[in-house]
Amino acid sequence: MTYPVISQVSLDPVARQGFLSKPRRPISSLPRQLPHQRLVFEYDGTFVLGDRRLHGDEPHVLHAASVSVVDVTKDHPTTIRVPINSSGAHDFTVSIHFRCTVDEPIEVVRAGLTDVTEHLVTYVQAYHKLFELGRGHGLHEVHELWTLVHAQVKAYTTVVPCVLPGMTAEFSGLNVHAPDEIAQGRRHYETSLHNIRGEHGLRDVKRKLDRDYELDEQDYLHTKGHSANDFTRQEAALDRDQQITEAKKIRDLLNSGPGAADGLYVTVPGLSGQQIAERYAALGDREYSATQRGIQQEHELQVVQARARADVVRAAIAQGLFNETTGKELLATFDEVEPEAEVRDLERPAYEAQAEVTAGDNDDDFFMEEDVRG
Repeated sequence: MTYPVISQVSLDPVARQGFLSKPRRPISSLPRQLPHQRLVFEYDGTFVLGDRRLHGDEPHVLHAASVSVVDVTKDHPTTIRVPINSSGAHDFTVSIHFRCTVDEPIEVVRAGLTDVTEHLVTYVQAYHKLFELGRGHGLHEVHELWTLVHAQVKAYTTVVPCVLPGMTAEFSGLNVHAPDEIAQGRRHYETSLHNIRGEHGLRDVKRKLDRDYELDEQDYLHTKGHSANDFTRQEAALDRDQQITEAKKIRDLLNSGPGAADGLYVTVPGLSGQQIAERYAALGDREYSATQRGIQQEHELQVVQARARADVVRAAIAQGLFNETTGKELLATFDEVEPEAEVRDLERPAYEAQAEVTAGDNDDDFFMEEDVRG
């Protein structure tokens, strides 16, 4: 589609319908115009701008030889492309952008300005210095060349404005491009570089996530270990406290009175009936043995005391401290022993105390020195 003239259509003469009927050109035979477009009719060697609403019987519509559709958009963007030399075998391509506005549609059609790009290219090519700017730059110096070309084109369009019949064109900017094959190679290079960086970035992110996961797992295990240790310590402390409490209970029970230990021994939790019976039997045997030991010890003590008194009497007789009558009196002091039997025993070379002999609590004081000598 060209600009500013979108299309041009030749019109056939309108045939007469009848003798009395008024001729009319069908509106449907005319190009359809949009809100930003106007129709310009070629009529009788001149050009007439059509109204927005047509009836078909207007003279310039009825007898028009052609009609043109003109785009009257304000600041319509238009781009032209011109090549400029580089320092190598390839050329740069400069895309120059203009803002175009149709002020007089009739003048545009009369001048035959169907495609404004052709006129703009001719206008730019008139600036010969532009095509020498790239000779000192390689294809990799596009950005440096853009600055230079932009400054030169802007100065040129300012000093030498573009003059077009029925419309204006203002410079709005430009781009400098390397050849397509160079641009494609660079795009491929940049895409590959971007992909490589992306892959490295993904690996770095993955390593970081793995490291963070390992650290979190270590923290979890460390915390879990501490918690387990704390639980073990607490459990041990509770067990220790319970043991201490049970020990205190046992101590209090043992201190509660005689027989408490035996009762504790028999009433240990978890014993069967047979075990309890066996423990009761063991307690009976132990009590019987203890009673027998007590009787035996008492008997042995009496024997020792009797022997001691006999030794004293024997020593006194040997020293002549008392006569036979005194010795009998002394011997009569033994419990349930006749004096004569005691004297006979003293005359024997050795004295053995009998089991039935008992001594009082103060028998050791009976043989005081003053009693023996008196």
